Amino acid sequence: MVILPTPGSSVDLREVTVRPTRGGREHRLWDRLVEEHHYLRFHGIIGKGLRHVALHGETWLALIGWQPGAFKLAARDRWIGWSQDQKFRRLHLVCNNSRFVILTPRRVPNLASRVLGLSLRRLSADVEAAHGYPAFLAETFVDVSRFTGACYRASNWRSLGLTRGFARESGGTARWRHHGQPKEIFMYELAADAAGALSRDGIPEEWNARQYDDAAPMAAPRLRSLFACLGEVPEYRSARGRRYPLASVLAVAVAARLAGYRGVTAFAQFAAPLSQEQLKAVGAFFSPSKQRYTAPSITTFHNILADLPPETLDDAIGRWTARQAGADTPLAMDGKDIRGTSRQTGDGRRMMVAAVEHGTGLVLRQAGVGDRSNEIPAVRRLSSDLDVTGRVVTMDAMHAQHETARSLLGRRADYVVTAVKDNQKTIQDDLRAIDFTGAPSHETVDKGHGRLERRRCDVVDLTGAEWDGYAALHGRRQAIRVEREREVPRTGERSLEVTWCLTSLGPDRAGPEALLELVRNHWTIENRVHYVRDFTYDEDRCRAHVRNLPRNLSCLTNAAIAIVRCDGRFGYMPEANRHYAARAQEALDLILGPPGT
Repeated sequence: MVILPTPGSSVDLREVTVRPTRGGREHRLWDRLVEEHHYLRFHGIIGKGLRHVALHGETWLALIGWQPGAFKLAARDRWIGWSQDQKFRRLHLVCNNSRFVILTPRRVPNLASRVLGLSLRRLSADVEAAHGYPAFLAETFVDVSRFTGACYRASNWRSLGLTRGFARESGGTARWRHHGQPKEIFMYELAADAAGALSRDGIPEEWNARQYDDAAPMAAPRLRSLFACLGEVPEYRSARGRRYPLASVLAVAVAARLAGYRGVTAFAQFAAPLSQEQLKAVGAFFSPSKQRYTAPSITTFHNILADLPPETLDDAIGRWTARQAGADTPLAMDGKDIRGTSRQTGDGRRMMVAAVEHGTGLVLRQAGVGDRSNEIPAVRRLSSDLDVTGRVVTMDAMHAQHETARSLLGRRADYVVTAVKDNQKTIQDDLRAIDFTGAPSHETVDKGHGRLERRRCDVVDLTGAEWDGYAALHGRRQAIRVEREREVPRTGERSLEVTWCLTSLGPDRAGPEALLELVRNHWTIENRVHYVRDFTYDEDRCRAHVRNLPRNLSCLTNAAIAIVRCDGRFGYMPEANRHYAARAQEALDLILGPPGT
């Protein structure tokens, strides 16, 4: 249990310790406390960072945040003497002290320097344990208008002078503005002659490797803001009477969705109180008669979202999301019916099929299902629109189709059909007839939600000649049997479920453990996307049905989910919605600025 200091508590500096935070609960508490107590806004630790907490017994006294070094810092680069290429390859070996918060309600003499010293002593070892490489240097910035930097001087940090007082502008461009508030630069060497080592060739090659590029500055395409991507949506309106740029209206709509607002009327209510600076930042219409920027009205939101071709909006959001996703992370594909909308239309259902990244729940792209069609051709169309090369695509029983398997393999992707059911009766009977006794297997036991759940995965290699024509889905290489046994200890209730699956992955590429994880992670699309859209954004009860409005609203929802997932500060979506509902500027910053700003 975490204990915070009280006004009457005393601190013996000799008993103070420092350690990294442990687990998601402490991570989230650390982030929340920093946001509450630090004078700067906090958007989370950027890159491969570290959260240190100082303790006195079980009481949290202070918080120290570390992240990869600042990209542009001329004084530091001159002091180290490294080349531009060395900086790109070694910037992750520099730790930036991005946040330092003392939680004690009254001043404790020497506490700050004591905590900072303890953190520095273990910093390199903690970074290596967490990320696989050590830290050579520590750096920080001190706002001289607020602080003297006494604790850094007391801990033997070296001052390199003042910055020039520039900051990157929001909006995804590499422009810098002068804010007139220079900060003092402090450096601390964590190893002997660390600055010299960073500028020489003696660093082990595995620490130089570009596998750590996500800790270094992001590549230019990934730095592009969502607002810049929305600016690429083709203009479909005639010039006459056009006031608001598409990107302006769409950016406000995404921000409103991020804050939990659900329809065009709510979007207008979100936009109405925005300040002149905020409206100017999103490129809103400047009224010559009123001599001020005006917010989009209900009619503006409705007309644009109802008439805008949804494929163009989905492409723009998908391009931004794809840059935040992993290049080879498995994808889950599944369809979702917007039930409330479907009840309003007499010509068929409003259904979309989405491609969702395993684990994160990022929606990379979605495709509409035709009125007289189903999910099967939509999945094939979606896999052709996406770059699925080198990925594993997981699908449910509906997609155990030869043409779907052929389409994926033709694009150098692999598939896992997470269930084979009655729609492929012959294949199902073949799988049931396989003797899995003695086959390679993997078993897991989980406890949660008041029940015990045991999963066992058995795998049989079907690549031998004796299996020709057996379970003959195109390209299948392994048969999978997944057994799920659930028990509720309180009531003694038990249930057993057995599922048969097929995959194009061979035994050399995926064993029972990896295949069981793929089958389980397929339901990311249900738990982290469909559930959120239904219960947080109430999509199933949405009755909007005019032209393209339902699908465009779902695109905005996917964008909001992706922003929260990439931001990483919130454990669940309603918490994020409440946060941004009270902080419209933060919502706009996430859209106008590049990821991680």
